[in-house]
Amino acid sequence: MFASVYAELRAHKKLIIGYVSVCMLLAVFCSPFFGVKDLSIVNAAEEETVSAGETIYTLTTMFTGKAIRNIAGSYASVVGVSAEPFTALLFLGLIENINKLCGSPLNVVSTPAGNPIVLLLVALFFVASKLMKSFETTKVFGLCTLGELEKYLGLVFILVLGIMNVVGVTDIFVTNTVSAASNVPVGAANSSIFVGIVSALFSVFMALMSVVVYLVVKTVFFGLDALQSCFSFIPFSGALFELFKSVFVIVTISINIVFPWIGVVLNIVVFLICLLLFKFFINVEEFLRKIYIKPFLARMRGFNDEIPLVSLKVPKFVKKYCNANGLNYNVCIPAYAFKKKEADDYKMKFMEKIWIINTDEGPIFLKKKGLKRVMKYELFGKDKTYYMRKEFRFIEIFSNPKDEKLSKKDLRVVFSVEYMKRFEEIVGIFGFENYHVVKQNMKLSKKELRAEKREMRKEKIKGKVDNFTNSAAEKIKPAYNKVRSVLPFAKEKQE
Repeated sequence: MFASVYAELRAHKKLIIGYVSVCMLLAVFCSPFFGVKDLSIVNAAEEETVSAGETIYTLTTMFTGKAIRNIAGSYASVVGVSAEPFTALLFLGLIENINKLCGSPLNVVSTPAGNPIVLLLVALFFVASKLMKSFETTKVFGLCTLGELEKYLGLVFILVLGIMNVVGVTDIFVTNTVSAASNVPVGAANSSIFVGIVSALFSVFMALMSVVVYLVVKTVFFGLDALQSCFSFIPFSGALFELFKSVFVIVTISINIVFPWIGVVLNIVVFLICLLLFKFFINVEEFLRKIYIKPFLARMRGFNDEIPLVSLKVPKFVKKYCNANGLNYNVCIPAYAFKKKEADDYKMKFMEKIWIINTDEGPIFLKKKGLKRVMKYELFGKDKTYYMRKEFRFIEIFSNPKDEKLSKKDLRVVFSVEYMKRFEEIVGIFGFENYHVVKQNMKLSKKELRAEKREMRKEKIKGKVDNFTNSAAEKIKPAYNKVRSVLPFAKEKQE
């Protein structure tokens, strides 16, 4: 579980580092050192002072009480936006505008979703997305188009929300601590600087955690979208699933707004559940993205006939394994297991990612097990025949036990259809059987066999007709001769 989360965070390493750096800079410039030029007590001698202990108690109460409640409200929308951005942003925008019209009775944090133009665009995307995802015939298209837009829109919203909260929370802490320290000695005022610094660091931490929550929760819900298509045979299953997601998002955000403390607990519970399911759904999400969504977009602009056979993102464990074993490779392609029950000596879970590699010693499959263990599967040297097959959805490699029908498969691996224009080249490099050539030859052989059988049947029928005719003639001939012998013209002919 943690290995999968760590790998996902590493995949977004540049984004996270850049985002944290921006948040830190903003927190520093809003800190007591820059946001407030002087924390000294200008009129301390003229006004009544309180003890340092009371001031520290006041600051601590502020830090652990109302401020934490405000922070909880500031990040109330993170889980909802992560689950379904269009629904969450539309609901937040409506709540913000209704709250303003009613005199702001709710403690709702202003977000970009409250802008009327943004709200209108989100509403249009929401309706279009729901319509496409509710029907199985358009669901995949919806995931490939508006689904991708929804993913990036949600991420942008989370990033902007985090930055706004870093600036806002830090400013609140600085303002409140200065106000609380305006009647205290300098020693107590110094504690406000400490509280301000802690608040800045805490706000940056919360902004970072909001990104982590988004990546985890969004991955799980995207995987649920993909799995829902497996139940397309159930009428209205897509529409019911979309309704369930929308209700979940609306209820979650509502609880966070009305009952912030309950919302914090709810958010933590949802995050932990998603964390437990993350390992499985990250495979589902990556499989759908690399096998369906990315090729779908590539197909619209045309497949590249020069796509590199060695992936531009070969993982470190593959490089280390090959270097440690002195293996050179000229093909290294990411692929995915396509059924749960695989070959006995290389068990692969459904949609688990592996790497197809052609080395000096022949083609192999590699996959990472845990943090350090690497599992290897050698293709040749087994009593099997390996085939490559191209379909509209993907390119497939499967093994066929000898003396079995070609439809019998005990190992199936698929990779992106983007390699379609280099299919024959890959088949030649790996030394696999071209399924389509074999199938065509089998069709020709069957056609010839059927033609031969037809000729044999014709000859057999002809033979039966001849035998019947000859037999009938032999039986009729004596009677014919007798009849002919009694005829007058027959006797004249004999004379």
